[in-house]
Amino acid sequence: MRKNTLLSRITSIAVCFGILISNAASGFDGVRSQIARDVELSRQGGLSGHVCSPAGIPISSAAVQLKYQGTIIAETTTNDQGNFLITGVRGGAHDLNVGSVSTQLRLWKSGTAPEGAGDDVTIAASEFVVRGQYQDANPSGAFVPYAPGFGFMTFVTIASVAVATTAIVIAVEAQNDVDNLTPASP
Repeated sequence: MRKNTLLSRITSIAVCFGILISNAASGFDGVRSQIARDVELSRQGGLSGHVCSPAGIPISSAAVQLKYQGTIIAETTTNDQGNFLITGVRGGAHDLNVGSVSTQLRLWKSGTAPEGAGDDVTIAASEFVVRGQYQDANPSGAFVPYAPGFGFMTFVTIASVAVATTAIVIAVEAQNDVDNLTPASP
């Protein structure tokens, strides 16, 4: 009976530890998720924006595509100042593509946008822009987080937690054995 109790405790702690490790590993898998920008359309249903380099220099003749559910609904190019205007746009979730840069937008009809929504979009059209920082060492533009081992948990951290967990189980089991001792009769 005693071995089953010890085995069940070790098993439950191992399961909890496994859940902890799996969540930490999946939280840092390198997948970058974008936060959609809220943009209020003009009264005529126009989406205006500006395309520039990471240094803020306007990019002329840049191809701009607006997609809804993966389908291109509008295309245009920027003028000499890097500005563009797409008219006849409805509200909803859209993707705005400039070259290989894609930005998620939530477009709102005029007067219905939440507080903090912009009235135009500025895109830094460069593959080297990652979260607003210039990346020299990573020309692909992909975000690569620092992740040795399981996310930010190194092998030493995992081993330390495993040793501490084992020590706690042994200490609790030893205390139970001491509590269950009965005095010897003469």
